[in-house]
Amino acid sequence: MKRTYHPTQDFRQNIIPAKTRVFEYEADDISSSVSHIQKFEDLNEALSNIKVENTTSSRVKEKSNVLDAKMDIDDISSFDVKGDDMMNIDSLSNQQTIPNEHELNMTELFSAEVRNRIHSLRRFTKLLPYMDDANKKTLFDYLRKLLYNEQDKDVKILVIILLGKLALDPIINYSIVLEEFMDQMQSNSTELKCKIYDTIVRILQARFESILQMPKLNTILKFLCVKATNELTDSHYSIRSSCISLLASLAPIIIRVKSMRGQAKFTEQEYLDETQIQTIIRDFGKDSDPRVRSNALKALLQLHNCDYKLDLSLYNLCVACLTDDYEEVRIEALSLIWVLSSIYPERTVQLDDKITQVFRLIDDAFIKICDMVCDESVKVRSKACNIMGSYKLVEDSILLSTLSQQVISHGKPRKPMFKKSRYIPNPEGDIDVESAEVRLLKSSANGAFIHGLEDAFQDVRNAAIDSICELSMQNQKFSKRAVEFLVDMFQDEIDFVRLNSITSLRKIGTLQPIELDSELLQITLSVLNDADPIVRESTHGMLGVARITSPELIPPFIKELLASMSRYPEDQLSIYQCFREFGSAHGEYIEKFIPKFFKMESSYISKEINQNDRGHIGNLILAFNASISNPKILSILPKYAFRHYEYLRDKYPNCFPEVKIPGDAPRQSIRVNADDNTQSFMNQTIKMVFSMGNFFKTGDFKSALRIAKVCTNNLKYISHVPSLSGSAIFIIMYLDCVKTIIQTKQNYLEASTFTTAADTAARLLSSSYIMEYKLIGLSVPTKTFVIYLRVLANIVKIERDNFLSKNLTKLQTKLNKASVSPTIENMMSLFDYIMDYNLIDIDLSDEVKRSEATIVKPVSNLDQPLEFQSEFPSTINIEAELRNIVDTTSVTIQVIFPDQSIEHFRPPSADFVIAEMDKLQLRTQIDISQPAWTEPCYIQLKVVCEFEPDIPELDQHIMRQSVDGNISGNTSENTIDLSEPVKYYIWPRDLLSKRIR
Repeated sequence: MKRTYHPTQDFRQNIIPAKTRVFEYEADDISSSVSHIQKFEDLNEALSNIKVENTTSSRVKEKSNVLDAKMDIDDISSFDVKGDDMMNIDSLSNQQTIPNEHELNMTELFSAEVRNRIHSLRRFTKLLPYMDDANKKTLFDYLRKLLYNEQDKDVKILVIILLGKLALDPIINYSIVLEEFMDQMQSNSTELKCKIYDTIVRILQARFESILQMPKLNTILKFLCVKATNELTDSHYSIRSSCISLLASLAPIIIRVKSMRGQAKFTEQEYLDETQIQTIIRDFGKDSDPRVRSNALKALLQLHNCDYKLDLSLYNLCVACLTDDYEEVRIEALSLIWVLSSIYPERTVQLDDKITQVFRLIDDAFIKICDMVCDESVKVRSKACNIMGSYKLVEDSILLSTLSQQVISHGKPRKPMFKKSRYIPNPEGDIDVESAEVRLLKSSANGAFIHGLEDAFQDVRNAAIDSICELSMQNQKFSKRAVEFLVDMFQDEIDFVRLNSITSLRKIGTLQPIELDSELLQITLSVLNDADPIVRESTHGMLGVARITSPELIPPFIKELLASMSRYPEDQLSIYQCFREFGSAHGEYIEKFIPKFFKMESSYISKEINQNDRGHIGNLILAFNASISNPKILSILPKYAFRHYEYLRDKYPNCFPEVKIPGDAPRQSIRVNADDNTQSFMNQTIKMVFSMGNFFKTGDFKSALRIAKVCTNNLKYISHVPSLSGSAIFIIMYLDCVKTIIQTKQNYLEASTFTTAADTAARLLSSSYIMEYKLIGLSVPTKTFVIYLRVLANIVKIERDNFLSKNLTKLQTKLNKASVSPTIENMMSLFDYIMDYNLIDIDLSDEVKRSEATIVKPVSNLDQPLEFQSEFPSTINIEAELRNIVDTTSVTIQVIFPDQSIEHFRPPSADFVIAEMDKLQLRTQIDISQPAWTEPCYIQLKVVCEFEPDIPELDQHIMRQSVDGNISGNTSENTIDLSEPVKYYIWPRDLLSKRIR
């Protein structure tokens, strides 16, 4: 169990024998100091070993009690509870309640020893979640008595914390708790009063609606308002801070009561008005203690969150707090300035009494926040950069100045005429630092974002990038100037900052035009060498939404992308999609390069280029997408380009657009009517399948097999069409099952049946699971057919070796009888079932889709096997594209080692990213551990789908007993293949032992 130690533990142990230590509670909850407190048992052990000289036993006990009271209560589960009187908390995690108060031993609360009372209170705090309602009420009554009679301050604090937890339970009367706390407010203990105030605040916030219906609401509100107001004059900062929080929690209750009872009736009550509460809290924004100032600003924000409209007079206070010495105050002031500028954006403010120039409040607030980008605190700078992105209504001149490197003020005061002054003038060359001119120079938005982007801390740089992105999406002028600075961030040393700037610029490009000149394009193309695939893919997307300023930049653009594709083959599809977007936006530029793309010369007939050449495919994508905005390109293209277009459009459907091919282009009718003709061919094949079913029912198996063969050949051709691939594959599997059933019917009395029964049963069972879990969109009759296949597979297997299992009772009635009593009569009934088995009518025209995956990375590496030290695991990055996946939790990465051992790795859900409709991208990592090999060998990587068999023991036995070991889908391992295997060569070597030798 994790232990937390106090940072001053050694100091305390050294001081205890000689002096009495005085501890002081902070205003925060005890739980806020978990990391600074040692465990209860460790302190007891330390105290027991101390040799106290010239100190009475009562003095040592007093110190022990003080230390005990400092223990964390909210995190009580971190303590090791010892003793026979403690219950086994681990065993309680499986129980709902605790039996009775006798086992709780509540009488310990009134023990004569302070240590025992504190120990008992800790135990009840830990057991509280497991108590039933009766035990909670009993404990509540005991705690009330203990609070009334207890004299020890530390014990009282623990009782108050525990009562505060109980008051949040609906079964406890919280009004009684509030009254008990009100009685204890007369204490002289600062720690006790702070804990009471903080606990009341939690109760008021947690049970807000119930408190409004409380019978004694008037009395409690009056008392708390008066008490909190009087305590604000206390000299201790924690009292003032707690009372400010209490007043902020009372304000929404008073507002609600005022609206419920009406203004006239409300004024008769002696409450504090919500305006008065705001004024009181505002005054403590100038308190001498920074913790009080910070808490006052937090309280004002809390009032705003309760739908209370803050007064404009708070703005000057917030501006003054921006120069506070403590960062917590400055952070809260930033938030409050943003709130006020959102409430009063068009109000005007005057910069100085001597200056008549005025600004809108939203502009002045934005400038004040820009000043904080140069703050000494990282948190303040990051907060300022984050807030700047929400100021979308600032004047353009001020907004553009944030990207300017000029040093000017946002106000231009008039130079006063020379007047004789009674003050001593400044010597020549000196500057009056108190003058309005100097103050104006300090308050400027100039270069604010530049400072943020050049900050030494990545959090500040990221915050600046996010704000620039938000503002650029709303302001076209700002976006044009921001492009240069965001592109410069592509060279940042932190990969996350680079990625953030790339994705931000891509987001801007979806709404605002982005133009890249030669220098900016060169910087962008250099990112294509980044080792992070996410950075490269984001760069492809950003280039797709950008425009270049000159057509001369197209050749280097294409050259660098093709070079990147050669280095990283897995980026091929992403680069082609970049070509698609780039071509659509540069139709006029690309027209000039068509002859160069396809090596066309006026005096010679152009030679046809290999349609599988990557560069040629990229040029075709550019040309056909550019033809959307510039149709002249189609008339310039060579004729063979249209043939390649037909082929590549099926291969890369997301990269080529639908274009109207000119009339003299070859095979136009084929492309136009291809889909219709394929669908018509599919419908004719389905009709043939239905006729085969009729022959099956009449017993004409020879004709049925002949038609099944013809239909299978047709469907193999149709399966290459993406839109019909799933339906075609399903019907092919259906026909294979029908042919297997026909062969079983024809040979069921022959001796060969007993040698092939295992393989037949395994084939039927595997096909049924593949159809159910790999194909989606199956109708109810089709799923019924799949279940019947499993019944038939089990019966065929029983005929061979009478394999019996207790799970066979889940099969057909005849199968049940044969399993209970394997008599000749019952076994022959199974033969009758096979002969009587008939096909179920199913709808073959359903739109069925196939779940499939393609492993993009890694690729086969025969020439460069992955070498790693066998003593340590090696990480392999896996990238795959998944289509038509219903449940990602069933997807795993299967690794088959050379010794045929198999391991499965389940990717976390965060590794699946939705790319398009019915398409997911998987990026994950797997760790391979293997002993040393003498030579490199490959492992097989596959994406598979796991499933649970209906009858696990029996089904697995059938599929593993297959004579033919090539059952599709590897269902013997309860997995179905979704992708083709990738042979990845590795070589675990014993490098460490060789170095030692």
